[in-house]
Amino acid sequence: MSGFRLGLIGAGRMGQVHLRATTESSLVDVTAAVDPVAATRLSLEGQGIKTYETTANMLGAGGLDGVLIATPSKTHVDTVAQIAAAGLPILCEKPCGVTAAEARKAAEAAERFAVHLQVGYWRRFVPELNRLRDNIRDGLLGDLYLVSCFQWDEAPPAASFRATGGGALIDMGVHEFDQMRWLTGQEPSNFRVAASKTTFSEKIDVDPDAVQLLCDLSGGGTGLVSLGRRFPPGDACWTQVFGTSGFEESRFFWPPNGEAVFLAALKAQLEDFIQAARGGISQGATARDAVAALAIAEAATEVLAA
Repeated sequence: MSGFRLGLIGAGRMGQVHLRATTESSLVDVTAAVDPVAATRLSLEGQGIKTYETTANMLGAGGLDGVLIATPSKTHVDTVAQIAAAGLPILCEKPCGVTAAEARKAAEAAERFAVHLQVGYWRRFVPELNRLRDNIRDGLLGDLYLVSCFQWDEAPPAASFRATGGGALIDMGVHEFDQMRWLTGQEPSNFRVAASKTTFSEKIDVDPDAVQLLCDLSGGGTGLVSLGRRFPPGDACWTQVFGTSGFEESRFFWPPNGEAVFLAALKAQLEDFIQAARGGISQGATARDAVAALAIAEAATEVLAA
């Protein structure tokens, strides 16, 4: 089977991470990339990748089997629409827009042009989380009392990003909301939110350093999402599940091995996307999943602001 010819839109921080992940796969070749920064394009050309300043130019050149979007979140919906109109399958970095309405527009564009649209919720491709999900779905933990999902970053992103990224509940929280829905098969509701008031977070009103969300789950239990911008041990994500028949904790992304888990999941996600683009069944997140995660994030943000 010939290599899948992938176009990359956005070669910034996440784009570069995806490029690293693609080098581990024999199924894909990044043959073209779009980035507005000349120095970045020059670096990519040194890797044998054709570069373009605009998405239109890359699409006009042809020769692609699919596209990976790794641009800033506010550009996702317009970029998805542009690629969908060209008839190419799309893997879009989360959250596929910054509002549920934008994610819906992306979904509608993909449906209108009958192209596969997958959203980059990479945790669905972590083997440890898949085992936990199977145990939950098989009833090994019984009825669920509490599902807790934690995401704590070693250090916050740049102030410019924090001022425009929608805050932790959107920028970070969508991962936890998608993970909770995917693990349990249940829907969260009735959100209660508390934000820590620290010296650092008071400088950025839209994005406190630590936010805790409590919610009801449709199966009768409770969900907890814990988000933090400063975790000295390093970037970390973990989950705890309390049930009537058992308890499990998964530190699936934990220093110092988190990066290896991340890259392996991105590779598996990309190979799943390629399979789906060729007519197979995807295990990845859909645009409808992205809508659901953003809708929760928006509702929680409203509670926080009240």
